[in-house]
Amino acid sequence: MKDYHTHHPGPHGGYICAATRSDWERVAAAEGMVPCFGIHPWHAQDTNPAELAFELDDWLTRHPQAGVGETGLDASPRHAATLEAQRLLLHIHLGAAFRHERMVQLHGVHAWSELLEILRQRSRCGTLPRVHLHAWNGPHELAREFMQLGPVTFSAGLRELSHSKAAERYARIPEGRLFPETDDHPENWARTVALLGLLRGGLQ
Repeated sequence: MKDYHTHHPGPHGGYICAATRSDWERVAAAEGMVPCFGIHPWHAQDTNPAELAFELDDWLTRHPQAGVGETGLDASPRHAATLEAQRLLLHIHLGAAFRHERMVQLHGVHAWSELLEILRQRSRCGTLPRVHLHAWNGPHELAREFMQLGPVTFSAGLRELSHSKAAERYARIPEGRLFPETDDHPENWARTVALLGLLRGGLQ
């Protein structure tokens, strides 16, 4: 079992995601990890879209095993003012992931429904890449709508799995679609895997 979304290398391996451009060299050098190159939506306002598009294509070409991310939308009060910039960068990431046939790691805070509509539009146009939704905390009905788009996967960490609605949110997601993550807390790995296993009736 590997960590499906982290910002720190770990002995169990997994997907290590960048948050800023300065992270790319570090995640590329992380041994035993799959690097993911991107700009977190929290930093969208500090990023030149044209430079990102050029550099992302270049780095994905040079790292054929890499993924894309972390990207996505954050409509929380702290970050809602930058949503226009977030949306532009999100489309750049999604386009690069599609062209290079890579998985894209998506962040969604108060924005799962908008992300779903964006992905639906790309699906209708035939330009939807493989999608992974990190820190998933939406209702099962919404998870089902995402899964109808194709092989969309989800991950959850200790924070999400400890929520009072965790069993309702995660128990019905099919096997092979839901995975553990540590995000910024690698020390939570063992507890995260154990709790996800309990919620799912035993994790293989």
